[in-house]
This record gives sequence, structure tokens and C-alpha cells, in this order.
Amino acid sequence: MGSRILVVGAGAVGGYFGARMASAGHDVTFLVRERRQQQLRSEGLCLISSAGNATISPQMVMANGIDGPYDIILLSVKAYSLTAAMNDFAPAVGPLTRIVPLLNGMQHLDILADRFGPAAIMGGTCFIVSRLDAQGRIVQTGTLPRLSVGEQAGGDTPAARTIAQTLSGPGFETVFSTHILQDMWDKWVLLAALGSLCCLMRGTVGEVASQPAGRAFAQAVIHECASIAVAAGYPLRDAALKGTVSLLTKTDSTLTSSMFRDLQQGAPVEAGQIIGDLVKRARAFQVPTPLLDLTDLNLRVYEQQSE
Repeated sequence: MGSRILVVGAGAVGGYFGARMASAGHDVTFLVRERRQQQLRSEGLCLISSAGNATISPQMVMANGIDGPYDIILLSVKAYSLTAAMNDFAPAVGPLTRIVPLLNGMQHLDILADRFGPAAIMGGTCFIVSRLDAQGRIVQTGTLPRLSVGEQAGGDTPAARTIAQTLSGPGFETVFSTHILQDMWDKWVLLAALGSLCCLMRGTVGEVASQPAGRAFAQAVIHECASIAVAAGYPLRDAALKGTVSLLTKTDSTLTSSMFRDLQQGAPVEAGQIIGDLVKRARAFQVPTPLLDLTDLNLRVYEQQSE
């Protein structure tokens, strides 16, 4: 018997990885709300992807239809939807269930552990550029997506290896990581710096970098974020730091953060989880972060206006 996988969220991220795993023959069910269920019933789950297009007829369940525990829960929701998602998938969590969250930041690890116990929660992170189009199709662009998973405590366990093998399929790379918390910090620094850059300056990486003080500003923001990671005991590896600086100082880059794209559309943003929580940790470590503080203030005002 293969592992039963419940993918929470059939959106741009969970829908992509879940559809690829289902195509590989894994037992994948998507936890969906009624509107998305109707859409997927009539259209199928459709991927338009640089790694090859695909359409599947997904197995789906709604929260009130969960009939017992799943082996693996792949959790892919926006951080501000975490509480609602936990209430929805709680009936799918049994004593041996492992939850693999692909959320941004680190706060969700504690929230999930408080609800389901620390032993159930693995570390996870992913890199993917994808969005839902107007028809509900998942459009993935750019490099081959990557999903990393590992035990929070680090190290190599047979259970974690099995989960990494299960969470695999064509169209993305699966990484079994023995230092997943470091991977998550590396990504958090990148996202927080990118989010600060785009949201404060209201532009793409290239539009900022091509201005006289733009690259210096980008490096200053990265330095602030990285200094918090150092204080927390997760200093960025050299390659990760160099990669982040290189990515955020390219003068011809059209890259923007998802937080900035949400902000432009007047949608909710993951401000508290990506920026606010980082600022809170900076205060606890007494690390000065004037630029992050400014981003935090900027986004708090935006959220107040959106209420």
C-alpha cells in the first residue's frame, strides 16, 4: 500500500505539486472548498508549465467528507489562512500522520506543533513561480520547481527519506534535506528582502537596481535580514547569501515579490508572517533593522486601510 497524501489547497503551489505526484501514480487527494471543487470537476486540474502541460481529474474531498487519517499532509496555503486550514484538515491527522508545510517564514511551525504535537510537523520549503489564471489553471514559469523536506531536528531518518520519495513526481525536483530549518531561513531572508525592496519602492528588482542608490539599498535590506538569521543561530551559507545579493541587484530583472503583487491588487498580504515576525525576532535579539521596520510600518498601514 502506498502512502495516502492529502494536499491542502489546490492553488498555484499545492495544485502544481499535487497534480505532478498524482501523475506519477501516488495516492493524492486534494482538500478543497466547494467552488474550487466544482471548477475542477468540470475543467480538470490543468497545468500549463515549462516542464510540460498536463490535465488530471483529481481525487477531491471537502472538510466534512474526511473519513480518517492520511499518512502525509502537504500543507500549501497562505500563512493568513493557516487557522482555517488547520480546522479543515484536523480530522485527517492521526497518530502517525506527518504534516509537511510549505508556508513562508517560520511562525507556522510553532502554530502547527501547538495544535498537532511537534513530532507530527516536518520542515518543508519550495521554490516555484506559479499562479492561477482566470480559468483556474495553474501557470508555472521559469526554472524547474523544487520541493525540500526534512526532519526539523536535522539528520537522516528512514521515515523522512520515505516521505521525500513519496513527495516526488515528474516536473519538479525533490530534495531530502538534513538541514531543513537552515533552508527555510535562507528562503525567509530572500523573501523578506525581496518583499521589502518591492513594497517600499513599488517596483521590480530591475527598476530599483537601475537607480543610482538602488543596489546599495537592496544590499542594506539583505544585510538586515541576514543579521537576524545570524542572531537566531542560522547564518546564511555563503552560496545562499551571494545568490540572494546577485538575484536582488540585477538591473534587468523583472522579478517582484508575491507580497507586492498582492498589494497591487488590494489583496491580503503575508506581512505579519514574512516581515512582522522577522522584526519581532530582531527586537528580541536587539538587532537594529531600520529598513525592515519601515517595511513593517508600510504594510501595517496598508492592512489597516484594507480592513
